[in-house]
Amino acid sequence: MRQEPPYLITKKPVPTSNSDFAGYIPDLLEKLANQSGCNCKFNLKLVPDGKYGVQDANLGWSGMIGEVLSGVCIDDPP
Repeated sequence: MRQEPPYLITKKPVPTSNSDFAGYIPDLLEKLANQSGCNCKFNLKLVPDGKYGVQDANLGWSGMIGEVLSGVCIDDPP
């Protein structure tokens, strides 16, 4: 994720858990995860380069798009 107030705000300089974030996105994800019949879990983390994603000359991607395409953003939530 990328810090973008009011959608995503970090409460600590180096966030390590979902409770270290505030804003519209964490609130929405929490509500969706707690919906009846949904056994959903999620981990929020900032993307290291702080970008949404830009395609480079080799057709690779940076930012959040790059993490999704490479599978880096997929892990096992607690």
